[in-house]
Amino acid sequence: MKRHLLYLPALLFIFASCNKEFLDLTPPSAISPGAFFKTANDAVTAVNGCYKSLALSNQYGATFQVLMEARADNYTDQDPSSGAGQNYQINRYSDNPGNTNFYNSWTGIYNGIFRCNTLLTNIDAIKMDDVLKNRIKGEARFIRALSYFNLVRLWGAVPVLTAVTDPVSAINLKRDAVPVVYKQIEDDLVFAAANLPATYSANDLGRVTAGAAKGLLGKVYLYQKKYAAAQTILQQVIDSKVFVLLPNVADVFSTTNKYNAEILFAVRFAKGIANQDHGFWYANSQVVTVDTTLTKAYDPTDLRKTLSDPVKPTGNANIMPRKFLDQPVNGNAGNDFPVLRFADVLLMQAEILNEQGYLPQGNAFTFLNNVRTRAGLPALTSAALPNQAAFRAEVYKQRRLELPFECDRWFDLVRTNRAISEILANKKVTLPAYRLIYPIPQQEIDIMNNPATFPQNEGYQ
Repeated sequence: MKRHLLYLPALLFIFASCNKEFLDLTPPSAISPGAFFKTANDAVTAVNGCYKSLALSNQYGATFQVLMEARADNYTDQDPSSGAGQNYQINRYSDNPGNTNFYNSWTGIYNGIFRCNTLLTNIDAIKMDDVLKNRIKGEARFIRALSYFNLVRLWGAVPVLTAVTDPVSAINLKRDAVPVVYKQIEDDLVFAAANLPATYSANDLGRVTAGAAKGLLGKVYLYQKKYAAAQTILQQVIDSKVFVLLPNVADVFSTTNKYNAEILFAVRFAKGIANQDHGFWYANSQVVTVDTTLTKAYDPTDLRKTLSDPVKPTGNANIMPRKFLDQPVNGNAGNDFPVLRFADVLLMQAEILNEQGYLPQGNAFTFLNNVRTRAGLPALTSAALPNQAAFRAEVYKQRRLELPFECDRWFDLVRTNRAISEILANKKVTLPAYRLIYPIPQQEIDIMNNPATFPQNEGYQ
């Protein structure tokens, strides 16, 4: 059977992981880029390695579910002992800079950025079709933008690298200010949106499209409260008609129709193939449980409620939310991880329109109600949502009910300044303000050893 191109193994130099530290950018067994980048096929192989970085266990394969969801209030980790209690500590806001989850994801993300930078540095020397060349550049720049978006949301100010950096030069890196990071993200996504196709043939299904780049760019603008720019770019996604809400919300997470019309971008996995499958997400016998504040937030008639129900695959002791249920092969799963989907786009656009001025009718209500009615809930009017604050609260509620376990809840709480109040109300624990971002991994602080240019985040010293 012919496998998806994104599942093909990448070259050693671009596929090897950083197993020492962020500064260990080039493994000693690496193939010289100058000896590799000769043909268009080489460029395709290299960009496949960029995609693969997202699927590794230190990113969407496993650790992101801890860093981006355990911190929020959708599930509770009740196991203070396994893994030295490091996941539990993140869930309970008692983590420290030595937590290996931080180090693993930091080095994993920068390894992915290194892959993208290596490709982007070398691709122009290849004689190949310019349209294909710019498409591959767009794919790499989207992945780099997503990587920096995750870095800045997790850690705040981080080093921005857009070229391959040798270890000698890397020792002089500094943490770039948050606006600088966002500017690079925007630049990459603008280029990607202009150079990627609207769709692909079946053999390339899963590669980044122009719509995915625009959708992520809209989200990046929203996080910075650039509402007018976000509205413009997200409306282009909506008007393109490339993406739609599936009639049945459960079908979005189907393991037989994984990259469906609601998915703008997902990290792809293949079940039954070593290094292309993944362990079960949010599953660890009964020590990881869906939080009751989430289950109680659903209306009894809400069709999304059962997607958060704890279920167990055949012949497996683990329990997980139904939306990520997959029958195991060799003990592992193969469902894709949805990074951005059309329901998210509609809810973002509803929020953006409301933030620019509440109207008792119009597209903001239309987009919100599209998501509600698909879930089996009645459409709402200004009688139920009579002002901007009421509409805003409903959008926030629908985001939690629509997107649980998809790595959005924590970031939504932080960007809307609700994290401390919601965590106190839902988890009944105190969340100090400095813990709204994570500590820089202690290994990186020790390597750089320069508090002036590479300081630890406030509160973690």
